[in-house]
Amino acid sequence: MIEHLQKLPVEVVERFLEVRDAKSMGIPPALADYILQVNEAANLHRRYQSITECARKLQKHYPEISIATCKKRIYDAINYFNSDCTVTSEAWNLYFADQMMKLMEVNLVAHDIREARICMEKARAFRIEASANVINPDRIKFKPQIVSAEMELERMGIKKKGLLDAYRKALKIIDSRDISQTDKDRLKREVETELGLSDVDYESI
Repeated sequence: MIEHLQKLPVEVVERFLEVRDAKSMGIPPALADYILQVNEAANLHRRYQSITECARKLQKHYPEISIATCKKRIYDAINYFNSDCTVTSEAWNLYFADQMMKLMEVNLVAHDIREARICMEKARAFRIEASANVINPDRIKFKPQIVSAEMELERMGIKKKGLLDAYRKALKIIDSRDISQTDKDRLKREVETELGLSDVDYESI
Protein backbone atom coordinates (compact mmCIF):
# COMPACT_ATOMS: atom_id res chain seq x y z
CA MET A 1 0.00 0.00 0.00
CA ILE A 2 2.89 2.37 0.68
CA GLU A 3 3.80 2.40 -3.01
CA HIS A 4 0.36 3.89 -3.78
CA LEU A 5 0.87 6.51 -1.09
CA GLN A 6 4.29 7.44 -2.47
CA LYS A 7 2.74 8.05 -5.91
CA LEU A 8 0.48 10.77 -4.52
CA PRO A 9 1.80 14.35 -4.54
CA VAL A 10 2.72 15.54 -1.06
CA GLU A 11 0.32 18.48 -1.46
CA VAL A 12 -2.57 16.07 -2.06
CA VAL A 13 -1.73 14.04 1.04
CA GLU A 14 -1.41 17.17 3.19
CA ARG A 15 -4.71 18.53 1.89
CA PHE A 16 -6.47 15.23 2.57
CA LEU A 17 -5.19 15.20 6.15
CA GLU A 18 -6.70 18.67 6.54
CA VAL A 19 -10.14 18.05 5.03
CA ARG A 20 -10.44 14.27 5.64
CA ASP A 21 -12.67 13.99 2.56
CA ALA A 22 -11.35 11.17 0.38
CA LYS A 23 -14.10 11.45 -2.23
CA SER A 24 -13.47 15.12 -3.01
CA MET A 25 -9.73 14.44 -3.23
CA GLY A 26 -10.18 11.46 -5.55
CA ILE A 27 -8.51 9.05 -3.11
CA PRO A 28 -9.84 5.47 -2.88
CA PRO A 29 -11.40 4.62 0.54
CA ALA A 30 -8.87 1.88 1.34
CA LEU A 31 -5.94 4.20 0.58
CA ALA A 32 -7.57 6.99 2.58
CA ASP A 33 -7.85 4.73 5.65
CA TYR A 34 -4.23 3.70 5.17
CA ILE A 35 -3.06 7.33 5.00
CA LEU A 36 -4.87 8.16 8.25
CA GLN A 37 -3.35 5.13 9.97
CA VAL A 38 0.16 5.95 8.75
CA ASN A 39 -0.23 9.58 9.82
CA GLU A 40 -1.33 8.53 13.31
CA ALA A 41 1.56 6.04 13.43
CA ALA A 42 3.99 8.86 12.61
CA ASN A 43 2.54 11.05 15.36
CA LEU A 44 2.81 8.26 17.91
CA HIS A 45 6.36 7.42 16.89
CA ARG A 46 7.41 10.96 17.74
CA ARG A 47 6.27 10.38 21.33
CA TYR A 48 7.10 6.70 21.84
CA GLN A 49 10.39 5.22 20.70
CA SER A 50 9.34 1.60 21.25
CA ILE A 51 7.70 0.11 18.15
CA THR A 52 5.68 -2.29 20.29
CA GLU A 53 4.37 0.50 22.47
CA CYS A 54 3.53 2.57 19.39
CA ALA A 55 1.68 -0.41 17.90
CA ARG A 56 -0.41 -0.84 21.05
CA LYS A 57 -1.30 2.84 21.09
CA LEU A 58 -2.15 2.73 17.40
CA GLN A 59 -4.43 -0.27 17.89
CA LYS A 60 -6.43 1.71 20.45
CA HIS A 61 -7.22 4.19 17.68
CA TYR A 62 -7.85 1.45 15.11
CA PRO A 63 -9.00 -1.72 16.97
CA GLU A 64 -9.99 -3.37 13.68
CA ILE A 65 -6.33 -3.94 12.69
CA SER A 66 -3.94 -6.38 14.36
CA ILE A 67 -0.78 -5.57 16.30
CA ALA A 68 1.28 -6.97 13.41
CA THR A 69 -0.47 -4.62 10.98
CA CYS A 70 0.00 -1.73 13.42
CA LYS A 71 3.74 -2.41 13.48
CA LYS A 72 3.77 -2.46 9.68
CA ARG A 73 2.00 0.92 9.65
CA ILE A 74 4.70 2.34 11.93
CA TYR A 75 7.49 1.04 9.71
CA ASP A 76 5.67 2.43 6.67
CA ALA A 77 5.38 5.80 8.41
CA ILE A 78 9.10 5.83 9.14
CA ASN A 79 9.91 4.95 5.52
CA TYR A 80 7.45 7.45 4.03
CA PHE A 81 8.28 10.47 6.16
CA ASN A 82 12.03 9.93 5.83
CA SER A 83 12.22 9.11 2.14
CA ASP A 84 13.16 11.96 -0.19
CA CYS A 85 13.58 14.07 2.93
CA THR A 86 13.60 17.80 2.31
CA VAL A 87 14.34 18.81 5.89
CA THR A 88 17.41 21.05 5.93
CA SER A 89 20.56 20.22 7.84
CA GLU A 90 20.06 23.41 9.87
CA ALA A 91 16.65 22.18 11.03
CA TRP A 92 18.05 18.80 12.03
CA ASN A 93 20.94 20.41 13.91
CA LEU A 94 18.57 22.69 15.82
CA TYR A 95 16.29 19.75 16.59
CA PHE A 96 19.15 17.71 18.07
CA ALA A 97 20.42 20.77 19.94
CA ASP A 98 17.02 21.04 21.63
CA GLN A 99 17.09 17.34 22.51
CA MET A 100 20.55 17.70 24.01
CA MET A 101 19.34 20.58 26.19
CA LYS A 102 16.46 18.43 27.42
CA LEU A 103 18.91 15.68 28.32
CA MET A 104 21.06 18.26 30.06
CA GLU A 105 18.11 19.23 32.27
CA VAL A 106 17.44 15.57 33.10
CA ASN A 107 21.06 15.09 34.12
CA LEU A 108 21.01 18.22 36.26
CA VAL A 109 17.99 16.87 38.13
CA ALA A 110 19.92 13.61 38.58
CA HIS A 111 22.94 15.63 39.81
CA ASP A 112 25.09 14.14 37.06
CA ILE A 113 27.10 17.26 36.30
CA ARG A 114 29.50 15.49 33.96
CA GLU A 115 26.76 14.21 31.62
CA ALA A 116 24.97 17.57 31.81
CA ARG A 117 28.16 19.30 30.67
CA ILE A 118 28.59 16.85 27.78
CA CYS A 119 24.99 17.46 26.66
CA MET A 120 25.53 21.22 26.77
CA GLU A 121 28.68 20.93 24.69
CA LYS A 122 26.88 18.78 22.10
CA ALA A 123 23.98 21.25 21.97
CA ARG A 124 26.44 24.08 21.46
CA ALA A 125 28.15 22.17 18.63
CA PHE A 126 24.83 21.50 16.89
CA ARG A 127 23.79 25.16 17.11
CA ILE A 128 27.16 26.40 15.83
CA GLU A 129 26.94 24.01 12.88
CA ALA A 130 23.39 25.16 12.15
CA SER A 131 24.35 28.83 12.19
CA ALA A 132 27.45 28.17 10.07
CA ASN A 133 25.26 26.85 7.24
CA VAL A 134 22.92 29.82 7.19
CA ILE A 135 23.20 31.89 4.01
CA ASN A 136 24.98 35.19 4.51
CA PRO A 137 22.39 37.97 4.03
CA ASP A 138 24.99 40.00 2.11
CA ARG A 139 25.02 37.32 -0.60
CA ILE A 140 21.33 37.77 -1.41
CA LYS A 141 21.15 41.57 -1.22
CA PHE A 142 20.01 43.43 -4.30
CA LYS A 143 22.95 44.40 -6.45
CA PRO A 144 22.72 47.79 -8.21
CA GLN A 145 22.75 47.36 -11.97
CA ILE A 146 23.29 49.76 -14.85
CA VAL A 147 20.30 49.76 -17.21
CA SER A 148 19.29 51.73 -20.26
CA ALA A 149 17.84 55.17 -19.58
CA GLU A 150 15.30 54.65 -22.34
CA MET A 151 11.98 53.32 -21.03
CA GLU A 152 8.79 52.33 -22.80
CA LEU A 153 5.29 52.45 -21.37
CA GLU A 154 3.30 51.62 -24.49
CA ARG A 155 -0.08 51.32 -22.79
CA MET A 156 -0.03 55.05 -22.03
CA GLY A 157 1.60 56.08 -25.28
CA ILE A 158 5.00 56.78 -23.71
CA LYS A 159 8.01 55.63 -25.70
CA LYS A 160 11.75 56.21 -25.58
CA LYS A 161 11.79 58.37 -22.47
CA GLY A 162 14.20 58.47 -19.61
CA LEU A 163 12.92 56.76 -16.47
CA LEU A 164 12.10 59.97 -14.61
CA ASP A 165 10.57 61.65 -17.67
CA ALA A 166 8.44 58.59 -18.37
CA TYR A 167 7.21 58.53 -14.79
CA ARG A 168 6.40 62.25 -14.79
CA LYS A 169 4.55 62.03 -18.09
CA ALA A 170 2.54 59.05 -16.86
CA LEU A 171 1.56 60.93 -13.67
CA LYS A 172 0.51 63.93 -15.77
CA ILE A 173 -1.70 61.76 -17.94
CA ILE A 174 -3.28 60.11 -14.89
CA ASP A 175 -3.91 63.42 -13.11
CA SER A 176 -5.58 64.82 -16.22
CA ARG A 177 -8.18 62.07 -16.30
CA ASP A 178 -11.64 62.64 -14.88
CA ILE A 179 -11.64 59.65 -12.53
CA SER A 180 -11.77 59.08 -8.80
CA GLN A 181 -8.69 59.43 -6.62
CA THR A 182 -8.84 55.71 -5.88
CA ASP A 183 -8.54 54.90 -9.58
CA LYS A 184 -5.74 57.43 -9.96
CA ASP A 185 -3.82 55.83 -7.10
CA ARG A 186 -4.35 52.40 -8.66
CA LEU A 187 -3.03 53.58 -12.03
CA LYS A 188 0.01 55.18 -10.37
CA ARG A 189 0.80 51.89 -8.67
CA GLU A 190 0.52 50.09 -12.02
CA VAL A 191 2.92 52.58 -13.61
CA GLU A 192 5.42 52.13 -10.77
CA THR A 193 5.17 48.37 -11.17
CA GLU A 194 5.73 48.48 -14.94
CA LEU A 195 8.66 50.85 -14.56
CA GLY A 196 10.11 48.86 -11.66
CA LEU A 197 9.92 51.75 -9.20
CA SER A 198 9.62 51.33 -5.44
CA ASP A 199 10.13 53.44 -2.32
CA VAL A 200 13.27 52.73 -0.32
CA ASP A 201 14.67 54.12 2.90
CA TYR A 202 17.51 56.58 2.44
CA GLU A 203 20.88 55.12 3.30
CA SER A 204 24.07 57.14 3.40
CA ILE A 205 26.94 55.45 1.58
